[in-house]
Amino acid sequence: MHKLVVKADSQFKLFDQGMSNMTKRWMVFGVAVLMAIFASVPVSFAGADRSTSAAGPQTYTVVVGAEKVARGIDLMAFFPGTLLIHVGDTVHWVANSTEFHTVTFLAGAPLLAFVVPAPTGAGSPVMVNPLAAFPTMPPKGLYNGATFVNSGLMGLAPGQAPDFNLTFTKTGTFAYVCVVHGQVMSGTIVVVAADRAVPSPAQVAGMANDQMEKLWNQTEQAVRDANRSIQPATQNPDGSLTHYVSIGYSAGQVDLMSFFPTYLVVHPGDTIVWQLGSTNMAPHTVTFNNGNRDLSVITVKPQPNGPPLLLLNPAMLMPQQPGQPLSRTGIFNSGFMDPMQPGPKSYTLKVGDVSGLFEYDCILHDANGMTGTVFVATKHGGD
Repeated sequence: MHKLVVKADSQFKLFDQGMSNMTKRWMVFGVAVLMAIFASVPVSFAGADRSTSAAGPQTYTVVVGAEKVARGIDLMAFFPGTLLIHVGDTVHWVANSTEFHTVTFLAGAPLLAFVVPAPTGAGSPVMVNPLAAFPTMPPKGLYNGATFVNSGLMGLAPGQAPDFNLTFTKTGTFAYVCVVHGQVMSGTIVVVAADRAVPSPAQVAGMANDQMEKLWNQTEQAVRDANRSIQPATQNPDGSLTHYVSIGYSAGQVDLMSFFPTYLVVHPGDTIVWQLGSTNMAPHTVTFNNGNRDLSVITVKPQPNGPPLLLLNPAMLMPQQPGQPLSRTGIFNSGFMDPMQPGPKSYTLKVGDVSGLFEYDCILHDANGMTGTVFVATKHGGD
C-alpha cells in the first residue's frame, strides 16, 4: 500500500483559513499540510566539478516549471529534464511557478487521473485525486525506484509544497511525471555507480538554465501562432456578428494562459464563442463576476481519518445563467472545460442590451494572467 503522509488537524485548519485565496485559483489546490512535511535541503551550486573521486553524497536541484505572469506564459517542464547522479545523491525539486505541479514516480503504474469521482453523498460529483494532491513518501526519503512516490501539489502559492527531496539508493533509470499536466511534463533521473563520472551541481544548474532559456525562446513564436489562430467574426442573418475567442494556447511545453484576443469589441445582440484549442493542456473557465465574489473552486470536506476530500465546487463545474444574455446582474460562468476529459469545449454567450467594459477571467488561472475584456459599443459602425 502507498503510505500517505499527512500532518495534524492544526494544519488542516491553516488550509481552511487560506480558502479565501483559493476561491480565485485552480492552482491553490495545494494544501497547507504539505508545507512542513519535507525537510528543506539548502540549495548550493558551489564546489568542484564531480568526478569518480568526488567525496560524499551531493545534492542536485531540479527546477519545477517556470512562468511570466505578466504575459500569461508558463513552461511545463522540469529543468534539467534528465539528471545524471550517483547512488546516495539527493535530488531537490524546487517549485518555480504559481501553476502547481507534482513530482510523481509511477514505478510502471499507469498515469493517475488528477480529477476522480467523489464518494456518493460527498456534495460534489468529482474531487481531486488524493494520490495526486497529497504526498506519498518512502521511509526517510530513501528511494530505490520500485514503488509509487509522489510529492503532492507543489507551487509558490500559500499552502503548496515549495520543494521535495528524494535520496536515490539504487542504480537505474527512473522516469517521473507531473500528474497535473501529463507526459508532456516529464523527467528522468539516471543513477549510476560511484566509478562513473557525473556532472557537478554547478554544471547541472547551467544545464537547467540553458534548457529553460531554449524554451523561453520558443514563446514568441507560440504567441504569434496563437494570434494567427483567432477565427474571424462571421455575420448572422439578422446583421449581428458572432465573434470567436481562443481559450489558451499550447505549443509543446509552452502553455499560454491567455485569451486570444484579450480585448474584444462587440455590440448588443452579438454573440461570443470561446473555444478551447486542440493543443490545450489545462482546464479553463470563462467567468464574468460582475463585481460578485468569485466562485470557489474547492470545497474542503474533513475526514475522520486521513486527509480531507478536495471537492470541486458544483457551482464552478456547471454553467451559471446558461442561455441568458450578458448583463451586469449575477455571475456568468462557462463551467469547467477540460480538454483532456469528455464534456463541453466551448462557451457561447449572447450580448444583452448593455454597454461599456466587461472584465472576465479564468477563475482557475487568473493569477497566471488569464484575464480578458469585452467592450460593448452602443451601435455598429460607431466604435
